[in-house]
Amino acid sequence: MATIRGKPVALVTGGGSGIGRATAVRFAELGYSCVVADINEPSAKETLRMLQTPGIAVHVDVTMATSVEAMVTTAVQHFGRIDCAFNSAGVEPIDERIVNTPEEEFDRVMGVNSKGVWLCLKYEIAQMLQQEPVMSDPGRWADKPDVCRFRGVRGSIVNASSIAGLGPVTGTNASYCAAKFAVLGLTHTAAAEYANEGIRVNAVCPALTATPLMDRFLEKAPPGTEEKIGSMYPVGRVAAPEEVAEAVCWLCSDACPFTTGEHLKIAGGI
Repeated sequence: MATIRGKPVALVTGGGSGIGRATAVRFAELGYSCVVADINEPSAKETLRMLQTPGIAVHVDVTMATSVEAMVTTAVQHFGRIDCAFNSAGVEPIDERIVNTPEEEFDRVMGVNSKGVWLCLKYEIAQMLQQEPVMSDPGRWADKPDVCRFRGVRGSIVNASSIAGLGPVTGTNASYCAAKFAVLGLTHTAAAEYANEGIRVNAVCPALTATPLMDRFLEKAPPGTEEKIGSMYPVGRVAAPEEVAEAVCWLCSDACPFTTGEHLKIAGGI
């Protein structure tokens, strides 16, 4: 397989739809080569056709170590390195309280939304540790010697948590909240472990966002639910996927070299 070098490289899991797709598109607009990974490979390929830069679509099951390792290996074989990763793959839970939630449902949600992030971190960080630090814009901090040491980074990772990872959210069950809380714990710990080695790890915590996941929820909800949800937010609406994508790309950029172990709430004022 030919290796493509030159452009920075972004890896996006869950890139076949929703926030993952919007982020892959935005990375490409910013000049990144993209690895679009999803369990639904046709959807990943559909995203790939939207990109303005070279990219590849990769099938991945984030609950399986062998699949995640293969995804990272394929990315490196094709592009030579991974500069940024957005771990966005996730599943929605069933709408049940704890007593009525089957054990296998808890395991399913935790497996994708929490273990999946841990596996992605494990193999993404292992790859980034092998990479030479890169100064994306050597002149950016030239007049600030105390900041210069932060210019060279091996990689930047953003994990998808949720406002459900910050506290209980009406209509979101315990397994989903537990998984998203766990993502923040993984984020903060990984950031502390690898900060001195040139790897930044942060998270985004979006509120409800206009994605296929929300569409599936609205299909089962009573009429008027969409308007009722929008009125919950001071801005009067839910988030657009592109708004979350902008935050992810900013966290991955060299605009914030001192930012690691943080979570950015994107919640329309609540």
